[in-house]
Amino acid sequence: MTDLHSNEDEFIIKSISSGYVNHAFSFTVNEKLIDKNSRREYFIKVNRNKHAKQMFSAEVIGMHTFQEIYRDLVRVPLSFSTGYLCELDRDQGGWFLSEFIDMSNASRKRSDKQYREFAQVLAKAHQISAEIHARSSHGGHYGFHTNNFSIHTEQDNTWQNDWCHFFLEQRFKPIVQRMKSDPYLIHDYRKNMELILLCERLIPHIPSILALSNHVQLRPCLLHGDFSDQNWSVDKQGRFVTFDGSPFYGPYEMDIYTMSNVFISAYFDTIGGPVEAYEMRFELYNLLRLLRTIIDSGINTWRPSAFQSLTKLLIHCGVWKSPFFRFPCGIKIPTNKIKLPSSMGGTIRKKNVILVYGGSFCPIHFNHLAVMDLVAETLEKSPYEFEILGGYFCPSSESWIQKKLPENYLPNAHREALLLLATEGTRWMIDRSYSSSKTREKNLIQEIQNKYGTDFEMTFVHICGIDAIEYNAKHVSTQYPLVIVDRPGFNGESLWKEYFERTTIKNQQRLIWISPWTGEMRSSTMIRNLLMKLNNHNHKDTYENLQHLIPSSCIDYLFQHKLQQWFKTH
Repeated sequence: MTDLHSNEDEFIIKSISSGYVNHAFSFTVNEKLIDKNSRREYFIKVNRNKHAKQMFSAEVIGMHTFQEIYRDLVRVPLSFSTGYLCELDRDQGGWFLSEFIDMSNASRKRSDKQYREFAQVLAKAHQISAEIHARSSHGGHYGFHTNNFSIHTEQDNTWQNDWCHFFLEQRFKPIVQRMKSDPYLIHDYRKNMELILLCERLIPHIPSILALSNHVQLRPCLLHGDFSDQNWSVDKQGRFVTFDGSPFYGPYEMDIYTMSNVFISAYFDTIGGPVEAYEMRFELYNLLRLLRTIIDSGINTWRPSAFQSLTKLLIHCGVWKSPFFRFPCGIKIPTNKIKLPSSMGGTIRKKNVILVYGGSFCPIHFNHLAVMDLVAETLEKSPYEFEILGGYFCPSSESWIQKKLPENYLPNAHREALLLLATEGTRWMIDRSYSSSKTREKNLIQEIQNKYGTDFEMTFVHICGIDAIEYNAKHVSTQYPLVIVDRPGFNGESLWKEYFERTTIKNQQRLIWISPWTGEMRSSTMIRNLLMKLNNHNHKDTYENLQHLIPSSCIDYLFQHKLQQWFKTH
């Protein structure tokens, strides 16, 4: 080994970047330690994810494939080795070693000319790879000869002859399923819930978005797989360089949808123009990218963009109903269904009312919806003549539900999902702030006045069943009316008279009794009991019985998420 002076280092490591995916460094070896056939500078990146070694090994295979096909057009760094950070505990992460390419200063701020030139190069590379692939044993098929990773998510690259099937079953659905069931993401389920519900609404319509995917211009070519401005550059010799790929064979659109308009226009000019309706396909591919980033980075700021993307796609497909209340994409208290009072534009003066219905809703059922409708219809008629501007279901906190139903409660996320599904298409909203009655009223007033102004006049009317009159009368301020609704299974008339006679005059003056109840007998207990008995033999019977209790969208959710696991028999 060559002797070094005491003030000389054997090698120098410099940090290049530190992100939520990898930590990257340059690795410079002292010239005295290398021979004429060795390199002086190397690139190394490390990742603490337990799949890091598998991820880096797949990247090496991908880079070699790029080099074989694209070497005359695009420079791809040579990869040398991968390994575990700790051989004794391989879940601690891994490392990846490749050649270091010194990029030109001009690559840091790319010009329109560079974008156009690289677009032309990539279009030619795609064309060449498509022609080579067409002559291979998997010609015309979509996929790759090994699985690889997008960030930390493994991608199934099993060969398929249909692009729609490949995209749905091996890209989109696995991401949605992971958002629902991955134990590492369970703490984010509540944040992702609305996105999951909207994705499931979109899935049946994805084939129509990809209907032109068999067009000759969209034949499979070798894709970078994670193409963006962060994954290409220009070296000091002026050659385009690409790196950090997760390659597979697919339509070229999957490589270019993330790029600038200048790049995309130049690419289209090179190939003779885009394929019809490419904009919605771009939007769909972008949605997939956003969802992947959300689950692998945990960065909350991506969720509003994913929501906007879903909105565009669902509107395009003609299936956008009233949107779910946007949380955490928006605020906790929605105001989107608040109706402006008729007196704002004329001389009619009515008492403007917001209905507030608190309860466990574990889970919600048809009678909860019927109660809101009944109260609204009653108060809008004589002798009350109120104007109902909107209404909120206000679920009790999970800690309170656990005390009430210690072995038969649903976590907030599942209760909220069922509430959202049940109220879709109605004029009712969900307040998910889980605050006390007084705080809730203050927050509701603040949110509504933020939207409509401080001169927006309104009051609240609280609702409860006859079985909850004691609790609500105690906790709801006497300045607001409290509607008591009859409930089957209780001697409502007697309970009402008994309570009314012993309460204060001030409380009596604000109470409104609605009786009798003429609807069917339904309760959350009935739903829980049905789910407790659920097994493979009575799945169909349970579904049919539930149809009389909750909306079909809620039934599908109950089965899909196996909510019977939360209910225990005694």
